[in-house]
Amino acid sequence: MKDSISLLLVLLLIGLSLILTTCTKEEDSDILSKEAITNILNEEISADTLQSIVTWMQDMGTRFMLSDNRRIIASNIKNRFIMMGYTNTRIDSFMIDRTYRDINYRQWQYNVIATLEGNSYPDSICIIGAHYDNILQTGDPFLIVPGANDNASGVAAALEIARVMKKKRYSPRNTIEFIAFASEELGLYGSKDYATKSRLSSKKIKFMLNNDMIAYQPEVNKSDWVVNINDYENSQNLRMEAGEMCNRFSLLSFTNDNIHSAMSDSYPFFTNGYKALFFISDIIDPNYHSLNDIAENCNFEYCREIAKISCAMLVYNN
Repeated sequence: MKDSISLLLVLLLIGLSLILTTCTKEEDSDILSKEAITNILNEEISADTLQSIVTWMQDMGTRFMLSDNRRIIASNIKNRFIMMGYTNTRIDSFMIDRTYRDINYRQWQYNVIATLEGNSYPDSICIIGAHYDNILQTGDPFLIVPGANDNASGVAAALEIARVMKKKRYSPRNTIEFIAFASEELGLYGSKDYATKSRLSSKKIKFMLNNDMIAYQPEVNKSDWVVNINDYENSQNLRMEAGEMCNRFSLLSFTNDNIHSAMSDSYPFFTNGYKALFFISDIIDPNYHSLNDIAENCNFEYCREIAKISCAMLVYNN
């Protein structure tokens, strides 16, 4: 009897050992796979392509949210996603009622949403977003506003990550949504609409990554380049993960100064109960909301490094 019990215990220990060994090998394989995928995707992200996208958006004239061309701007962005292969890209319309310079505007606004469907958990969504509208502090925003750093740079990051993922046939476990938000400058209307509707419909959003003003960096020495990662009460662990991705996959150092956290499209996600992060340059852009906010005053190598962090976050959470 004792021999039988001893044999049974030995077999159980061997079985447990095999299970633990198998799990460790699978976990190691998964980590290596994510590392390899992230390296491939990040190597493909191009500063030249980011510059090309920003210039393309700058050349649209104005992207002011109240201008007559706002539907055309949204359609242009939608078509760019479609040309990459995101055939299910859609425009999500919503109504605003806003008084600007003593004139009331009641009109439709347009978020643009491109989807890379998850292969295992399609109902679980990771979002990378940026607003595409712009404005001037002085002057007439209905006429011309280049808005290169603010915020063609953030839209360029989302478009470039989408391009590279499609090119490399990346298949995430969770769905990834690339969103170009409308009407941020006068009240975060686009992100408020999306986040509120998501909460009301119990949409499962793992997190939202927001890129806003990520291309201004005048420092020549790359060792001095820093990105500011804004987080919220419910996303501090996510910010720590982003810091790890920053160290592993970019040339940047990072800081955590949340002074801007309520001023961009990540904030409505937080107020609706979702985790969010906000990436922005740590240096104040002197061209902010002016006619000097042009591609020539942007640093696209720096912009590329921030885009790489967002890309890594998307891969490591899939």
